[in-house]
Amino acid sequence: VGKLAAAGTINDLCMRGATPLYMTVGLILEEGLPIATLRLALESLRATCDEAAVAVIAGDTKVVQRGKGDGLFVNTTGVGMVSAPTPPSSSSAESGDRVLVSGYLGDHGVAVLAARERLPLRAEIESDCAPLHGLVEGLISAVGSDVHVLRDPTRGGLASALNEIAADSSVGMVLEEAAVPVRPQVRGVCEILGLDPLCMANEGKLIACVAPSGADAALEALRAHPLGLDAAIVG
Repeated sequence: VGKLAAAGTINDLCMRGATPLYMTVGLILEEGLPIATLRLALESLRATCDEAAVAVIAGDTKVVQRGKGDGLFVNTTGVGMVSAPTPPSSSSAESGDRVLVSGYLGDHGVAVLAARERLPLRAEIESDCAPLHGLVEGLISAVGSDVHVLRDPTRGGLASALNEIAADSSVGMVLEEAAVPVRPQVRGVCEILGLDPLCMANEGKLIACVAPSGADAALEALRAHPLGLDAAIVG
């Protein structure tokens, strides 16, 4: 949960073209929470911030009664610096833009679902949770202002994110579903449970709407980074 909280805030900043710099961390702890659990969460948060060169500059802790706090909540706020004159925005997609995703979708949502429901899976599915600062930096360096929109498809997945971009930018979206990268085991779990992998949460992926002239270079830049090896143009 520490890594998840830190990566989520770092990625929110990156999606607006900002360099993440600082973070505050607020903890809500339930009485009786094992110190080992708290230490594990905070160590994973610290490691994620260190990876992105983000400094934790303030924090707060509150304790609630046993049975009232569901163990542990981590609340983070991030501050970053935007240097581009026209940073990416969900309202900046243009007709003709290519839609790119940085890799396999649905891993996080299915991993959490499988753990919660104790689903017997033949192949283990791991969360894709990761900070995307390096991936975004490489993308912006390669194609600059040709990147019109950046979005992390977290809650609601690819489908919700594209719907929101379409509404904010007053454009339509045409998705080539066969081009969308989804692991067979993720697709299998979704089929069994009647879910759509395009609606499953992700915590280490991005969507980019890129001008046609920069789409191929953007794809190459994404695939040059370890977190973008399976990137694809999907619409």
